[in-house]
Amino acid sequence: MAKCKACGVELRPGARFCDMCGTKVERICPHCGGVLRDQAKYCDLCGIKLPLEQKIARPKVRGMVAAGRLHTVALREDGTVVATGDNQFGQCDVETWSDIVTIAAGKYHTVGVRKDGTVVAAGDRTYGQCQVEDWTDVVAVAAGDSHTIALRTDGTVIAAGRNSSGKCSLDDWKDIVAVAAGMDHSLGLRQDGTVVAAGEGLFGSCAVNNWQNIKAIAAGHIHTIGLRQDGRIVEADGFAAPGVLDWTDVAAVSVRPFPTVAVKTDGTVIASGDIQYGQCEVEDWQSIVAVTAGERHTVALTTDGKLLATGDNAAGQCSVEDWILWEDK
Repeated sequence: MAKCKACGVELRPGARFCDMCGTKVERICPHCGGVLRDQAKYCDLCGIKLPLEQKIARPKVRGMVAAGRLHTVALREDGTVVATGDNQFGQCDVETWSDIVTIAAGKYHTVGVRKDGTVVAAGDRTYGQCQVEDWTDVVAVAAGDSHTIALRTDGTVIAAGRNSSGKCSLDDWKDIVAVAAGMDHSLGLRQDGTVVAAGEGLFGSCAVNNWQNIKAIAAGHIHTIGLRQDGRIVEADGFAAPGVLDWTDVAAVSVRPFPTVAVKTDGTVIASGDIQYGQCEVEDWQSIVAVTAGERHTVALTTDGKLLATGDNAAGQCSVEDWILWEDK
């Protein structure tokens, strides 16, 4: 019989807490509710074979880029971060960050995950979206307009910020491998290729229950994009860009309020949506490994660690031509 980690007392079958010291029981059989030993492969009450505990590795990237409404943030290979563009709320004040392994940019805030699993944030704190100081064991983050969500190593998700329509009520999410955040909704990609959503489902942006074989997700203003294993796009309506369902050989996708931008497997880029600021003028880009869409601009990372940008540069959000995220020696 399993014992309490804290006091050593034997636990009753089905116990959620130790009846002697109150310590929460961590592992419960998903079939019968029995308490499980830490290394158990089968439940000793019902005999069911147990799924392996999910442990998500922290990303290992040479560099990455993220775009907010009017700012751009990039992660260098050495773990430092650089930013440009609108800094009204301090969302570009990232020059002191170090040991960062992944980043995300919201409307007016920026979030980074350190290699020890803790999280740092800068920018708008109006709704508590930057209150992430106590987070641990984080492997990935996503930043929306007024909220931040984080994926932990055990496949669970935590959130901070404005909880309108329940977009931060994610305590019951499990087996998640990737997250995304829109204006008023949150997305989680499960290990089995299905997707879960929470928050405002305006125009069907949370209608993802029937999605399968998904390998990546992206959240726009009030729409949702999924990338299937076969390189095709699926969408949950909202203000989705025209023509994206016809795209093929897609390797990665990014959305913001209006544009949808994707990297193809051959390193070229395609875009659809609002063209008012030139944010979709990407047809000449080549050798691209990642792309990110802001509200009025698009930024891409090349195979040699350099950045390309197009669109509105009124706040300097496209002034990235001198940035080099890594150098091959």
